[in-house]
Amino acid sequence: MDQTPMDEEGTIETKDFSETDMQDDPDSGEDDDESPEEEQQQYDNADLIFQQHKGEVFVVDVDKSGKHAVSGGVDDKGYVWEIETGDVLVDHKGQDSVTCACFSADSSFVAMGDISGAIKVWKMDTREEVWEFQTGGDLEWLKWHPVAPVLMAGTTDGEAWLWKIPSGDCKTYQSHGDGCTCGDIFPDGKKAALGYADGSVRIFDLKTQEVLYTINKGKNAHRDGINDVRCSPDGQVVLTASVDGSSKLISLATGKISATYGTRGNQETDFSVEKVSFSNSLPLAATASLNGQLTIWDLKSGQIRHKCQHPEGITSILWNGTTVFSGCLDGISRQWDARSGELLATFVGHSDQIYDLALSSDGRLLLSASADETVRVFDTTSGIGLPSTSS
Repeated sequence: MDQTPMDEEGTIETKDFSETDMQDDPDSGEDDDESPEEEQQQYDNADLIFQQHKGEVFVVDVDKSGKHAVSGGVDDKGYVWEIETGDVLVDHKGQDSVTCACFSADSSFVAMGDISGAIKVWKMDTREEVWEFQTGGDLEWLKWHPVAPVLMAGTTDGEAWLWKIPSGDCKTYQSHGDGCTCGDIFPDGKKAALGYADGSVRIFDLKTQEVLYTINKGKNAHRDGINDVRCSPDGQVVLTASVDGSSKLISLATGKISATYGTRGNQETDFSVEKVSFSNSLPLAATASLNGQLTIWDLKSGQIRHKCQHPEGITSILWNGTTVFSGCLDGISRQWDARSGELLATFVGHSDQIYDLALSSDGRLLLSASADETVRVFDTTSGIGLPSTSS
């Protein structure tokens, strides 16, 4: 897939696709704002409500089978539970708020980590705790390798860690002084892109621990911290999300920024880009901001395909085929058609902000973690979330 704009000589051409440049573009596909009446929560269309947490729930994930979920919250608790019944399989008491929880690629392990940097891993078939570690700094993120039983994490002191599970064999990726706020491992499992609080991005060779590229200088570099970083399915480009209100497309071939997406020149927090994600089936990417805008970008042209406006900030986005799910601070999750920009369904019931979303591998179950102390499970195929029945 040709995702990076090229000049006539075939080299990487740096472009800036700000929204101000697209105002007169008839194909930008901006959608009308939805009225408060249309977004009013009149019923709860969740199939199951998990209510074990006694405080805000920050994170949720679902295993490969779609049968088990893991969640963590401000109550210092992490739970692994059965989606069909809500029965708890693992009851974990952390040292602090549990902010990271995820299943390994084959779902044979589940990891949970809290703000203090305490991380534990359980083997799913036995529910046995098989590994634990205490990082030197507060935990920012936790992610499994796409193939192997290998776990990676980043901390506020800027360190990044890589462990083989359950042996605990460890590698570290050197800090340059600023917090390592996010990270993603390339599909080939050989490299990782890490984002930092100073706005820099570093691409590491996981085996040698060598920094392959550092992106932190020049007029096109980010001016503020990185909230999210994602590697494309083909492993050729990296997309970032920043507090400065922009996203950058970085070419792995050159280690340089080839495109800028977002609101140029605006550094207000309300315009912070929180999440980015690539489609697995289309040459499209999505960016989600605290200004409530979900933007679908055409990676070949760099143009805005659609702008899907939300009444409040967006905290989480997930692709499923040609659709995108979004989690919003208004407590509602939505499903959008990435090709038409149409709102396909709404999933309601939360009484407070949504912090995280998870989707089963078959796309049938949507799980949302909320400040209302619950995780809700929705059947995306039931049809009850259609806009015509939720307004």
